[in-house]
Amino acid sequence: MQKKAKNTQKVQNTKTVQNAKTVQNAKKVQSTQNVPVKTVPPKLTVDNPHDKGYKRIFSIKKNFLDFIKKYIAFDWMMELTEKDLELIDKEFITDQFDTYESDLVYKVNTKKGSVYLFFLLELQSYNDFTMPFRLLVYITAILLDYFKNCDKATRKKQGFRLPAVIPIVLHNSERSWTASKHFKEMIDKAELFGNYIIDFEYVLVSIKNLDISKIRQSNTLVDNIFLADKKRTREEWTENMSELLHRIREMETEDLNEWITWFSNVIRKLNEDERSTFIEQIRKGDEKFMCSSFERLLMEENEQGEKRGRREGRKEGRREGRREGKIEDIIELLEELGELSDALRNQIMEQKDITVLSSWHKIAAKSASIEEFEEVVGLVQLR
Repeated sequence: MQKKAKNTQKVQNTKTVQNAKTVQNAKKVQSTQNVPVKTVPPKLTVDNPHDKGYKRIFSIKKNFLDFIKKYIAFDWMMELTEKDLELIDKEFITDQFDTYESDLVYKVNTKKGSVYLFFLLELQSYNDFTMPFRLLVYITAILLDYFKNCDKATRKKQGFRLPAVIPIVLHNSERSWTASKHFKEMIDKAELFGNYIIDFEYVLVSIKNLDISKIRQSNTLVDNIFLADKKRTREEWTENMSELLHRIREMETEDLNEWITWFSNVIRKLNEDERSTFIEQIRKGDEKFMCSSFERLLMEENEQGEKRGRREGRKEGRREGRREGKIEDIIELLEELGELSDALRNQIMEQKDITVLSSWHKIAAKSASIEEFEEVVGLVQLR
């Protein structure tokens, strides 16, 4: 009997332990389910053909090397070869900034150690005044990645050093670059703190400000892309066209094909027949015929652009007409209920979203007073 009682007690204890483990596991699962999953933000695709065209060009080591040697020209760069360059195929994503297709990172192996070149294509029509901060975030991400991937024993040594990261911004726009080049200039009251706050300067290459005579000193693919990209109007394209066509004709076949690909992506989309004809004419070397053919391509692009502009203008006009009609209807309905305040009237007239205006129109039709309309649409604060 005593033995049976002991066995019974043992079974009960076992069940108690199992039940306790089940409860603990259930709590653990529940706790895990409540933990928010950190998702990695997707890489943003840049639709700007300028960015895509330039990234293609500078992803080729030869072109990037030509660029830094001529247009940055630090002493230690002049002895570099393509073997010294390594394009880093890695996305440096942070919680604050997404990665963009137009960013490139090169690891450069010099005689005295490695340096990272962070290359940012800023080919928009506006200045990004947060540029120093954006670059700081990227630089920190690159250094953090380097640090995390170093051997722990190595990075604990007194002689451990981080590599230099040099930020480079390539800018092209009709507007001049006016954003700060020094990080310190973004810090409030920076002059009070001397050298005790972070500061760095980035390398800025502005295509708009490049001297034509400097570009003409050599005849690389990068030179001829810069020479073409400085042109903004059809008149500028036709001016000195024979010089440009002569220069690209003198390039190697591979570079010639890349220039035409860039031209097709950025300036004028070429179909296969146009591309083949253009290449054939360039190789034949009849500059007079080449110029007339080239000008015809630009004229066709100009005509197509005007047609697109007219179509888009008509669409925009119709949208604007619908928007103005909705605004008039809303104000008319509300005026039947009483006098509108200037603030409410302005808020309605400044609303651009036709969907929002349609919703407001329905609410105005059902409202018994202006106060009710304001409350329903959340504009009470405007009274």
